[in-house]
Amino acid sequence: MRLMGGAAIVAVGMMLSPVAAPAQTPAAVNARVEITAAVAGSSATLEAIERQATSRDRVRQQEIAALQTRLAEAEIRGAAGVAALQAELIAAREALVADLAARDRAYAEEIAVFRREVTDIASTPEGAAALARYNAGDRAGAVAVLVRLRQARDAARQTRIDIESAADARQIATLAMDARGKSDPAFNTAAVITFYEEVVRLDAGEYMDWYQLVQLYTAAGRRADALAAAGRLEALAADDQNRSVALSLAGDILLSQGDRPGALSRYQRSLELDQRLAEADPASAILARNVGVTLNRIGDILKSQGDLSGALLLYQRSLGIAERLAAAEPASVDRARDVGLSLDRLGDLFLDRGFLDGALSRYQRSLEIRERLLAADPASAVLGRDVSVSLEKIGDVLLGQGDHDGARSHYERSLEIAERLSEADPASSTLARDLGVTLNRLGDALASGGDRDGALSRYRQGLGIAERLSASDPASADLAWDVSVSLIKVGDLLLNADDRAGALSAFQRSLDIRGRLSAADPASVDRARGLFVNVWRVAALTEERGTWERALALLRDLEARGALTAADRPYIEQIEARLAGTGVTAD
Repeated sequence: MRLMGGAAIVAVGMMLSPVAAPAQTPAAVNARVEITAAVAGSSATLEAIERQATSRDRVRQQEIAALQTRLAEAEIRGAAGVAALQAELIAAREALVADLAARDRAYAEEIAVFRREVTDIASTPEGAAALARYNAGDRAGAVAVLVRLRQARDAARQTRIDIESAADARQIATLAMDARGKSDPAFNTAAVITFYEEVVRLDAGEYMDWYQLVQLYTAAGRRADALAAAGRLEALAADDQNRSVALSLAGDILLSQGDRPGALSRYQRSLELDQRLAEADPASAILARNVGVTLNRIGDILKSQGDLSGALLLYQRSLGIAERLAAAEPASVDRARDVGLSLDRLGDLFLDRGFLDGALSRYQRSLEIRERLLAADPASAVLGRDVSVSLEKIGDVLLGQGDHDGARSHYERSLEIAERLSEADPASSTLARDLGVTLNRLGDALASGGDRDGALSRYRQGLGIAERLSASDPASADLAWDVSVSLIKVGDLLLNADDRAGALSAFQRSLDIRGRLSAADPASVDRARGLFVNVWRVAALTEERGTWERALALLRDLEARGALTAADRPYIEQIEARLAGTGVTAD
């Protein structure tokens, strides 16, 4: 459709502007009439009409022009129907603007800024009168309001520019996020964060932009920023489902910081929303699944607080939902996968309670489901990864039962899958991390079976993968933590082989990493506890008083935050005994 020229725009502006009427006193001006006249006759609206130029818009322009003429004539005659005509004219102008805004988000944002300013101008009788003079074409008489209108137009224009610029920036950020997922070193976590921060600086009103920032900040260990972004996410949620997602993410962040009450509160609010949505639409598998996922999250909190019975009840409820949905959709891969995930959670709970047989039976049921799915789609990386995870979990139980050969067999099968998936997609950092985890687990089985050389080889392979991934994305706290985990495993094995110097070197390298990550994320209980584990190892090797004191200070800090577990408490007594004895040297 050909756009209108300048003369046509002027003509439209005349149609949307009020017909000259007798001068009115400030008290006689109808502010709503003048506000809608300014909005409907603004340059932003005229340009939007030029861009869209629909026949319906032209009809509305003619209707508005006819109403303005009738109103002006009625005001001159002092007719009784002036108020009704004013209401009709206001409605017609608002309908035009609403239709334009519905079709053009940038215009909607732009005109909202302009409307806010002219509404402010018309908030006093004097301002409304000045706006009326402006609308009637008396620019000289409205000189006091012209500056404000100019500022309003500038602000509206800038808003539109920012919205359009943000759309371009969002495309770049989306591609950068995709490149990050492919482990492109030019687009690591820090770089992608910068792209998304630019997007929200220009346009802070898009839900998905903040969702991506929550994920990125969390990956970078910037939990305070992640929590703030989750708050923005909740504020922007257009419905209860998106609001529930925001609350769950906030709960995840708070839980990682050791704030279990705060996390539990978010999860419970999320569950209320999920349950209400599911009850309103009982046929929706997605909404029912959301309830199950949130039940699992709350169960995780109860489990971490020692309420294993409460956690068990929630996990069983979640499994019941997953099994019901899977039975209703027997061909659905996603529904079957949900059953496997719920079985894994129950298995984890039994494993933590020391019920190895109960854990093993759940893990084996999960493996059966996953192997069936993979057999039907052997090329699926997702399904292959699921089977690999199940094999590792079963290996963990067998290792706990002292079945070193059985554990090693399962870990080796898991390793075969992990290697195949990583080779098929060498750019995937997720698959590479999976491979590193499996190598470490196999190393554990080999070490427990007495094969130190084999274990050390696997640990060092895992360390090499972790170091490569961390070097490609130095802002990622999780990848750096992986390096520290592998270093501790190497150090433990070297210490067991009486290589104290090699062990100390590995422990100190790990300590440097964990100290940096903990300092960057002081609210994280997990980081603090991991740092203590590392400091303990160094202290046990060096017997330096200052290192023991540091270990004790870390435990006291956890205690002060209410995050000290029953398993942590004996360490306090041991450290105090060492500090009181004579075997601890000065730094």
